[in-house]
Amino acid sequence: MSDNGGTAVPLLAARDLTKTHGRTRALSGASADLGAGEILAVTGTSGSGKSTLLHCLAGIVRPDEGTVTYAGERLDELPEKRLSELRRTEFGVVFQFGQLIPELTAVDNVALPLLLAGASRTDARAGAGEWLERFGVRGQGASRPGELSGGQSQRVALARALVTSPKVVFADEPTGALDSLASEQVMTALVTTAREAGTAVLLITHDAQVAAYADREIRLTDGTVATAGVAV
Repeated sequence: MSDNGGTAVPLLAARDLTKTHGRTRALSGASADLGAGEILAVTGTSGSGKSTLLHCLAGIVRPDEGTVTYAGERLDELPEKRLSELRRTEFGVVFQFGQLIPELTAVDNVALPLLLAGASRTDARAGAGEWLERFGVRGQGASRPGELSGGQSQRVALARALVTSPKVVFADEPTGALDSLASEQVMTALVTTAREAGTAVLLITHDAQVAAYADREIRLTDGTVATAGVAV
């Protein structure tokens, strides 16, 4: 979906978002659209509001002003119960350091969203194994996060984010802690899998090489979109 007047209805849309953390204005009228199946990179320097924009679009935090619409629903007005349901079923989130549960094995980390959705343990573990296979880390299924490399941990985190077949994956600096080779492996796995599944991806990054994997890029400066709708 384009930010510059296209007629298609975006899957996810933010309009004129403002958000203040204490005395710091994180967003100052930011607007963005994400189309179904689109990979959108949001770039900008540290402190430009990138992560806050993602958190608002994912329903993790509510903006002080402005609107967030997902598939016709106003996320900024939904009760927490409905937001939690969306995060379990239609949204997947990946953070810079994966945030895997250290006490669980890789396969159990990936199975957890399926268990929360009501799947049996057998079915959840089987589904988790299939997703670990897609990301090339099935051999690490019995390993705990502390036994994985950074690149392996992020691929497990991606498998966990995609295991429920979400409509949107929110990836907040998913390669920020990785070396160049691991970063390339993680991004290739994410983009390939998202394309195959028709999953939209909102990708937060400060790395131009990572942004190049996206269909389009917007750049934030001081909490507002300085460059919108740039095809990558």
